[in-house]
Amino acid sequence: MSAPAQHPVPGSRMALHCGDLVEFSLVPPPGLEGAAWLRTNLGRDDLRRREIIAAPGAPRPARDWWDVPMCRTDSGAWRVKLPLLQPGHFQAKCFFLPQDGLTPVWPDGENVGLNVHPAAHVCATLAYNAFVRQFGRSASLPPLAGFDLARLDQAGYNVIPPSGTFRDLARELDFIIGRLGCRVLLLMPIHPTPTVYGRMGRYGSPYAALDFFDVDPALAEFDRRRTPMEQFQELVDAVHARRARIWLDLAINHTVSAAMRPT
Repeated sequence: MSAPAQHPVPGSRMALHCGDLVEFSLVPPPGLEGAAWLRTNLGRDDLRRREIIAAPGAPRPARDWWDVPMCRTDSGAWRVKLPLLQPGHFQAKCFFLPQDGLTPVWPDGENVGLNVHPAAHVCATLAYNAFVRQFGRSASLPPLAGFDLARLDQAGYNVIPPSGTFRDLARELDFIIGRLGCRVLLLMPIHPTPTVYGRMGRYGSPYAALDFFDVDPALAEFDRRRTPMEQFQELVDAVHARRARIWLDLAINHTVSAAMRPT
């Protein structure tokens, strides 16, 4: 018996957005009567999330999979069209169930992969990559002429130039979002970094995060009324007020060991 023919081709990958419609079709082997179904986990992301949270790292029962009946067309093919309502990664594959049998007949090949992105990602996705340190007065600092930084380093001094701040970057949003038309502000890491013990580079590497739940105080102005975290929230609010989004560069595998924290 020949295998059914499916479209999209088994093993293919599709990039789609919420609000799109996806269509699957299946042509059964000649002379074989029965019905066709689409086995997929589309639309069941909430159930899959609950399974992952309930038993992290354990094999999942995969109850998010379900069989969707397909409709027969005048040409003899079977089709189904589904709306995409949830973002995420999903899989799907058609099968044919013969009229007098219990064993499904599958097309050759792997599942179809569907990467469904939020509807907001369809357009206006130009991103501006910002390194907060390089804004404000730090962008125009003169070179430290006449200072022997190597000797200061060897003597145990920590020479760290002034840094740009969240508020410095916020002052440039009208240009970044309004003039350049960027709708995503992508920030390089903003977390605290080692500046004394285990420091990497003059400032300390932004990719050596000490705490993913805090911000580097060097990126904030001294303000008795607003903490560094609150000043970061000011930046987030200013971005959102301009109908843009803010993304954070989060390098989990570059985390500094707790043993490197100063005591």
